[in-house]
Amino acid sequence: MARTLVTGATGFIGKHLVKALVKEGREVRCLVRKKSNTKDMVKLGVELCYGDLLSKQSLEGAIDGVDFIHHIAGEVYSKRVTDYYNTNVVGTKNLIEVCYNKNIKKFMYLSSIAAVGQNANRDNLLNEKSPCNPMTPYGKSKFIAEKMVLESFYTNRIPVVIIRPPIVYGPGQPYILTRFFRMIEKGDFKIIGDGNNLKSFCYIDNLIQGILLAENSEKSVGKIYFISDNQIYTPKMIAQAIANEEGVAISQKHLPFLVSSFCGLLFLLLVKVFRVYSISLYSIKTMTVNFGCDISRSKEELGYNPSIDLEEGVKRTLHWCREEGLLN
Repeated sequence: MARTLVTGATGFIGKHLVKALVKEGREVRCLVRKKSNTKDMVKLGVELCYGDLLSKQSLEGAIDGVDFIHHIAGEVYSKRVTDYYNTNVVGTKNLIEVCYNKNIKKFMYLSSIAAVGQNANRDNLLNEKSPCNPMTPYGKSKFIAEKMVLESFYTNRIPVVIIRPPIVYGPGQPYILTRFFRMIEKGDFKIIGDGNNLKSFCYIDNLIQGILLAENSEKSVGKIYFISDNQIYTPKMIAQAIANEEGVAISQKHLPFLVSSFCGLLFLLLVKVFRVYSISLYSIKTMTVNFGCDISRSKEELGYNPSIDLEEGVKRTLHWCREEGLLN
């Protein structure tokens, strides 16, 4: 039976991927740190391998006898700019290098739409050939890691695949996303600007479907794929879908576009001068930015067909939030 290694298995996306792999009857090994909460992994009966992406020696044992690797681990929410490079670049470099001269059948790398940056203009969706101009240290770290992963394919013939999702939501999502749901529920959320800029969004089950299709496809080696929901939304549409399910009204008063611009400038100042990464400021900045991606390649080459739309995704996510006591 093929053995699959998953990094980042205790995170939001990693947990869902591990569950899907176990459901398929796969033999799964999870790279975890000593301080990780592995309760859910133990329940699933997977093999735990203790190690760290920054310890190359610990990775040698982690990949021993492995056929497939899903590299999901990454730094997303740190306040320290240096953490993004250390984890997303150095950690990925270490993992890919220990795969040299190994019989790895697929190395799946979870990147992000942030590696590309915003749409050059609203009418042109981001695709796999779009030039990359990442806006943030996180996006830059993902872009550098992508280049290293692809280089390993060209020079060492490691069969790599890169997946670029936008914001991913669903049961188990990070607190910063649940806070957005709570703000709408409490009437504290206001749209910035006109709210009509483009936003690709991805329900977790859609992402997992896309990842597994890419892993199983013979066409995917050495390629990049955007994976998102079928439809491209706007902040207005997303907020309204959540409000509808919560049974509340969205404020008709919009904050001026200048609020986003000011927060964007302050975000850059903190990054460049103080090396501090503010998730809150970045979130406000991107409220007015176009981040819409084209998933045509995933549909045509992988047979990707995301089945969960925004309304159903929001419904499932809110059900989880209420079960967890995160919303009223």
